Amino acid sequence: MLRAEMPGVDRKDLDISLTETAVTIKGSRRSEHKEEKGDYQRCEISTGGFSRTVPLPSEVDADKAKATFNDGMLELSLPKVKAARRRKVEIQ
Repeated sequence: MLRAEMPGVDRKDLDISLTETAVTIKGSRRSEHKEEKGDYQRCEISTGGFSRTVPLPSEVDADKAKATFNDGMLELSLPKVKAARRRKVEIQ
């Protein structure tokens, strides 16, 4: 399970890509603030993009990964690949 806080980011502005050994989260956010007082008007617009690649501690099954996004919290469920079974090799 991987969790990331994304305050101010909309679901449509997120892009998640996954390999067996890393996950990349890309996104952008935009906010606008307007203030009017009499003859005075002020408008601030801020935008920004981000990208983060996180290496994973073990290989995951990318086909079975699931993502949920609720109230600015991104949660990724990343099931591990079944570990290879150890077997004994006879010396001949």
